[in-house]
Amino acid sequence: MLAYLQRALRHEFGAAQQFTLQAVMARALGDTALGQECEGSAVEELRHAQRFAAALAQAGVPVGLGAVASFPIGGSVAELLRNAAATEAAAVRLYRDAARTCQGAEPLRQLFESIGAEEVIHYEELTRRLRRAGGPRA
Repeated sequence: MLAYLQRALRHEFGAAQQFTLQAVMARALGDTALGQECEGSAVEELRHAQRFAAALAQAGVPVGLGAVASFPIGGSVAELLRNAAATEAAAVRLYRDAARTCQGAEPLRQLFESIGAEEVIHYEELTRRLRRAGGPRA
């Protein structure tokens, strides 16, 4: 269970980094609305990271990061959206697996399910926007 918390923490920091850089790229591509959305997503991912870090600390594990997950950014609006959606899909899979593993450890199971549900919503928003932009689903 602790390994899942540590993987989740690395994933969320990587996602925050991805969205931060995508915000810069979106603005450079002239899509200020997407830039703002990516910036908001980066903040959301940092909040998720804080929740996972708090769970590690509560478990008595020294909170450290190690290598942060690295996700692709993209050079077009469609690539930005596709890469972001792929990152969210990976989070959904990770947190579903973690929730199953945490059966019987209810606070952790609920944490993974709660953040996983937020990631599903974000994935769906990204794929809707990607379809509107004319790109294939992630």
